Amino acid sequence: MQELNILNEGYNYSKLASTSIGSKIKINDKLFIDLSNCAGSNIIGHNNKIIKKAIKDITKKNISNYAFPNIYAKIFSDTLKKIFPHFEKFIFCNSGSEAVIKGLRICRAVTGKNIIINTSGSWHGSVNETLYTSNQNQKLMKLSDGLPEETKKNLKFIPYGDIKKSKKILDRYKKKICCLLIEPIQGALPSSKNLDYINFLSQYTKKNNIIFFLDEMITGLRDSKKSFQTRYKIKPDLTVFGKSFAGGYPIGIISINKNIFSKINQKKLNIFFGGTFSGNSIIMYIANSVTKYLIKHPKITKSIEKITQSFEKELNQFIKKNKLKAKIYSYSSMARIIFSNENISNRAQRDFFEKKNIRLKNKFSKYMWKNEIYFPNNGIIFFSFSHTKKEINYVKQTIKKGLKLYLK
Repeated sequence: MQELNILNEGYNYSKLASTSIGSKIKINDKLFIDLSNCAGSNIIGHNNKIIKKAIKDITKKNISNYAFPNIYAKIFSDTLKKIFPHFEKFIFCNSGSEAVIKGLRICRAVTGKNIIINTSGSWHGSVNETLYTSNQNQKLMKLSDGLPEETKKNLKFIPYGDIKKSKKILDRYKKKICCLLIEPIQGALPSSKNLDYINFLSQYTKKNNIIFFLDEMITGLRDSKKSFQTRYKIKPDLTVFGKSFAGGYPIGIISINKNIFSKINQKKLNIFFGGTFSGNSIIMYIANSVTKYLIKHPKITKSIEKITQSFEKELNQFIKKNKLKAKIYSYSSMARIIFSNENISNRAQRDFFEKKNIRLKNKFSKYMWKNEIYFPNNGIIFFSFSHTKKEINYVKQTIKKGLKLYLK
């Protein structure tokens, strides 16, 4: 078999996608029920009518990319301002990783400080400053080669969910911190049971004049209340959004509050935000179309959340009844199967217990594949508005059989 000329993660000739529609993706000329939906981006499904109309409009109106300020970015920013009035300005880019990079740049420029506080278990994309993880003792472990040594020196982890230990670390570095970066709901363990912890961090950063930086790439617009922060009335200084806002097309949004914007002006800071395709007309038009549609039809996100809640409840009841070594966790319309029945509250614990069942977990993934269900490698399930009741029931029944077969 000829080797691919692509070095990106996951590429091999045995599994290549070609087309997609609704809830299904074609891989090697076979249709699979898609449980990834472009890592959560396709909240309305593949090639939805809204996307198709937007692309048709773009062609009809002769919209192109100009590398020049465009009216469609202005229109989209107005839409965002109506949804998130607590943010003063928006900066557009092309991905979540790029948004985090530029967000961190803002934090360093505004504060003049360098230490980034991250939470264990969070994921912030392909960013040098965050391509590390930590164990239960907060020891740093890099996730990639080629990372500059100085980035490690300026990165400190706090244990997600542990207020006492987090406060101790924050107190030690608080005068040198440029920001506290956190995924409020972690894809590693989707659950809202750590709300007290998030509230503690919000209050601590405000009290100590530290920038509170929320990464809502996943929860932004997927949450039926528009975002985690609007649901729980938390007001961060800076937030990054993306994914669902463009319905599967590449986008990153950095949102800053009035205080940060004022400091940028007062200090006359020259912070570079540019990029050839940043805020380009085509993506701005698509994003505005998708975002307005989701806001106009709140039943979409509400209905997907109900599907997810039912999914979690039914499968956990089945798991308990059959005494299986697994548990389902969920938040909004995302879910994850944890291959352990231990009481888990963070990613480090999840990784520790799942290692014992790694072979069974891999067998389960292959089983799902054989049953024409694309079960994401990272284990995070994202439901979309395109998933039918029949498909959801098939997925649940297939999971039940698989768990009983491999995790008894």
